[in-house]
Amino acid sequence: MADSASQQPKVSGPAANALIYVTLIIFLVLGLAAGWRSHRNAGLFLKAIRSQAVWALALNFLAVNIGSGIFFTLPEVGTIAGITGVFAYAFAAAAPLLVFAVVGPLFRKHNSRQWSMTAFIMERFGRPLHVVYGTICTLFVGMYLVSELTTIYSVFELLTPVHPLAPMIVICVVTTIYTAFGGVFASLLTDAVQCVLILVLMVVAVVAVAVSVRPSKADIDRVGLVAPTKMGGELFVILTLAIAFSNMYHQGFWQRTFASRSDRDLRWATGIAFWLVFVVTALVGMAGPLAAWAGTWSADSDVPGSSAFFTIVASLSGWVSGLTLVLTTALSCCAIDTCQTALFASLYDLAEQRVGIWVVRAAVVALNVPVIVLAMRAPDILQVYLLADLLASATILPVLCGLFRRLDFVHWTDALAGCFGGVVAVGCFGQVYLGNRHDGWRLLLLDGGLYVDDERVLGAFCFAPLGSVVAMLACAGARMAVTRMLGRAQYRYKMPAIEAASVDELSIYAADSKPDVLKSTDRKSG
Repeated sequence: MADSASQQPKVSGPAANALIYVTLIIFLVLGLAAGWRSHRNAGLFLKAIRSQAVWALALNFLAVNIGSGIFFTLPEVGTIAGITGVFAYAFAAAAPLLVFAVVGPLFRKHNSRQWSMTAFIMERFGRPLHVVYGTICTLFVGMYLVSELTTIYSVFELLTPVHPLAPMIVICVVTTIYTAFGGVFASLLTDAVQCVLILVLMVVAVVAVAVSVRPSKADIDRVGLVAPTKMGGELFVILTLAIAFSNMYHQGFWQRTFASRSDRDLRWATGIAFWLVFVVTALVGMAGPLAAWAGTWSADSDVPGSSAFFTIVASLSGWVSGLTLVLTTALSCCAIDTCQTALFASLYDLAEQRVGIWVVRAAVVALNVPVIVLAMRAPDILQVYLLADLLASATILPVLCGLFRRLDFVHWTDALAGCFGGVVAVGCFGQVYLGNRHDGWRLLLLDGGLYVDDERVLGAFCFAPLGSVVAMLACAGARMAVTRMLGRAQYRYKMPAIEAASVDELSIYAADSKPDVLKSTDRKSG
């Protein structure tokens, strides 16, 4: 990426500073204004249950799905797997949203007081698995933050002569201020407005590219990337599984799921968001093949495929670079404030809802420091996502099994055994498939990346969830057999009895507006 930076026409320093900081000031004012309603209301700060209508919720699901990283990862897929890979990634990014339309109502049916996945796990499985899941959630969101800051650092480095560290820190400070002030409710409102801006800017950018970049049919035939590819087909499976399972560990998705006013609104919002996410990601991903066809990027050059989008930007007028700078800043604000509010929820749940809001705020502020330090080390963005996705694939299904009445015999020990079993299944598959123990267990690190010539990655993402369920059921069977031999009563989970009025009690329209209601109300519902 550094090699390509010098080839990019950059926005001047004063112009770059003006675009970045004016954008951030606008978002700061917007965030503080949005947070005025929720900063003294614990219910809105941490939950915002049943507060969002269809279109606001759809825009929020778009916000939690995209970040500035899409300008690197999506075009790279296009340069490697062609159009098939682009549409595979677009489908994989959008389709998992529909899962929340199914799972969300199940949570509400299980307990209408639920407001997060970790709260459900605490009730269903108890503290041990609650700690495991909450810790993984925190690590997940931390990885998302690192990858987002790494991306914005690279964008500023490519497009401007400004040292990226200062604006990157300011973005973290701005989002931290308004999320610490207004919590998830402020994030929901700012994300909706930011996504409207992002969609407008995307339309302008697409029109500019369509008018200026017109590869000939001969160029398209020469480069290729049009015909279906084997890798593109595999990506439909790998990425759909990876993103669907990893979304389950992102509190931002659960916050938006429970923020829907009704199950009907949730279904409509996820349906609309599916098409928004699909179209946006497909358009950005097509920058990869388009750059190859137009000759701004070549597989023989030193420029990596992840920079294909920026080679197109470099070939256009200077104002497009400025627009890209605003667009990536807005995308980063969306992604970072969502991660920060997700951290609020994860840390608050890990503490068993026994701490005040200000303690959680201080913890999230402190966590920004190591995140920024790690981001400056410029890790491979796609590699970070892959590791997180594989861990999610290996561990989430045993937890979700707790939603079903027919699986009320599953104990927390069974679910925990399933989580470990999913990880072990990947190593065992790798050892058998690759023929040796060293390479087989290194498959857990996916150090070969996503784009390999064989089926090792496909197998890892298929065997991880399968192994977790098999291990969970095997552990449950063994435990029940021992329990029967000892003549003890078998474990059965009983769903809690919920008062009919609890749904209304959780509506923001009936929320207590007094300050510091956190400790007195949330322990009852947790």
